[in-house]
Amino acid sequence: MKKLIQVALSAGFCLFFLISVCQDKSLTNVTVPFILDHNRMLVEAEIQRADGSWRKVRLWVDTGNPTFTMSEPLARDLGIDLPARDNTNAGNSNAEVSAPLSIRLGGMTLNFEGVKSKVMFQPFWLFTTMHNDANLPSAVLKQYQMIFDYPGRKLTIALPGSLAHQGIPSPAHVNPKTGIIQMDAVIDGDSMSFALDNGASYSFISEDKLLKISEKHPAWPGITGTAGCANMWGWWPPNEQTFRVVRIDEIVWGKVKLKYVGIVGVPAFSVEGPTLGAWYSKKSARPVDGFLGPNAFQAYRVEIDYVNGMVWLKKGAEPDKHEMDLAGLSLRQLADSSYQVVGVVHKDGKPLVIGVISGDILFSIGNLNTRGATMGTVVDALRGKPGEIRILGIERKGKRFSTEAKVEHLF
Repeated sequence: MKKLIQVALSAGFCLFFLISVCQDKSLTNVTVPFILDHNRMLVEAEIQRADGSWRKVRLWVDTGNPTFTMSEPLARDLGIDLPARDNTNAGNSNAEVSAPLSIRLGGMTLNFEGVKSKVMFQPFWLFTTMHNDANLPSAVLKQYQMIFDYPGRKLTIALPGSLAHQGIPSPAHVNPKTGIIQMDAVIDGDSMSFALDNGASYSFISEDKLLKISEKHPAWPGITGTAGCANMWGWWPPNEQTFRVVRIDEIVWGKVKLKYVGIVGVPAFSVEGPTLGAWYSKKSARPVDGFLGPNAFQAYRVEIDYVNGMVWLKKGAEPDKHEMDLAGLSLRQLADSSYQVVGVVHKDGKPLVIGVISGDILFSIGNLNTRGATMGTVVDALRGKPGEIRILGIERKGKRFSTEAKVEHLF
């Protein structure tokens, strides 16, 4: 009797396994919820360990990076044999590894075959600022029909041609190797080209290009210093507190008019260059001037038909004119997960926060203990209605004190 039960259980397990495999292979599309943290899209998925078991992972969806990048803790849990390294190395360091055995999103197995994969030891903030384990790169996304529904906070991944298109179509250029998408744009008569990068937190352009178009429109609102989601990470590129951020009333991107798009002018990385556009163009099909991030698409359902080189945009909400209502600080996360002030935002030549200086540790905002919090959580705590006061807990040279910062409508 015991043997019969064991046989029955074994047969039942095999049947369940076969059904599961068939169900997985029969899936042509899945839709899963996503969360936005500091404008970056995060989804829950599963990844297979070396022993065949599965674990949950949080993936950062990134149309602007073709490489699968995972954290060291995830790699070790998966059973990946990692090389010895110098823990004192504060620069970029990574180890190239084989692509993951399998990753499932909403029960659908994604194709990672041939995708370049690596474990990132540094920079640490790629993972700690968002509490993510790895990314979902463009080299994987390019094999599918993708829908990023920002108003609905849903991501859909589908086999090519399995879903009916929605919205306004515009032809796009796709780099077949990297999956980077780009479309030409017009800003007040000036033609430019932008990649679509939903892995970024904001929209960015080479500084010289922003200067050229903003000089024609001195009344365009802007600030000096990155704040809110324009604050990249505070580490790369350096000196974010000096960058110019401007709100452009309209960008005609393909056949769609994007309204009230904030964009950051990034200077050349050295005296000789390269510019942001030159650096980014190494992975795009054609030269670009910069890239448009989630702040440009917050009101849209964004669909990418990689196979046919088309982007479909369907408006589902109104642009958020208050995304830049916050206390104006540029921040970065340190290795101990605390947050340091990079600089204070200036508007019309005046600092918007008094009593805080570069190098201060921001240990609290009101009741929020910032250490260990995601960057999105910290930045959101600085938001509010113009005129509201935020109580900042500051540590300077080992001494702690509190100071007030007023929420401003930056632009």
